[in-house]
Amino acid sequence: MKAVVINYGVGNIYSIYNALKKVGFEVSIELEPKRHADIIVFPGVGTFKAVSTYMTRYVDVINELKKSGVAFLGICIGMQVMFEYGLEGGEKNKGLGWFKGYIDKIKTNSKLPRIGWDKIRYVNNEKCRPFLDFDGKYMYFMHSYTAYIDEYNNICFISEYGSAIIPSMILKDRVIGVQFHPEKSSKNGIEFLKRIAKWLKT
Repeated sequence: MKAVVINYGVGNIYSIYNALKKVGFEVSIELEPKRHADIIVFPGVGTFKAVSTYMTRYVDVINELKKSGVAFLGICIGMQVMFEYGLEGGEKNKGLGWFKGYIDKIKTNSKLPRIGWDKIRYVNNEKCRPFLDFDGKYMYFMHSYTAYIDEYNNICFISEYGSAIIPSMILKDRVIGVQFHPEKSSKNGIEFLKRIAKWLKT
């Protein structure tokens, strides 16, 4: 299967490139979305403004590919830009609007940014059952902003950070978003990417 990792022009994307290759994907890094992909990956690098500015240039192509059945995986900021808008840095920037809700700073009594390993917990959601056995697994997080989601039926996993409940995996049609970094999550992250490959075949 073919995966395209989008290069927004910011940050290091080779860790997700290498992780996808490790689980058997044929991977390419592209400056713009490609029609030949089975899945397009929005990597977890950059700011909301930088990534949403990129998306603005290609939004018609991206939406057309989504409509045609191409799957998408958004990681960290790559997931966040799938929402309606973000408030990072005190300014409002438009997202893709694939999920209802917005992105803002984590409301917590714990230190930000959140960096490190945390357990993800399965939300009883039938469409997420292919990923059920990741309940209780530890994944690696690195963020200060989170999704405030309006559609709870699209949440698969949550995690806790201090007093905050963080949507940690979301799923809608052929679109997956994860707040954690599978490419930095060691064995659990590799197994998660393998599960995505299996899910793509269903």
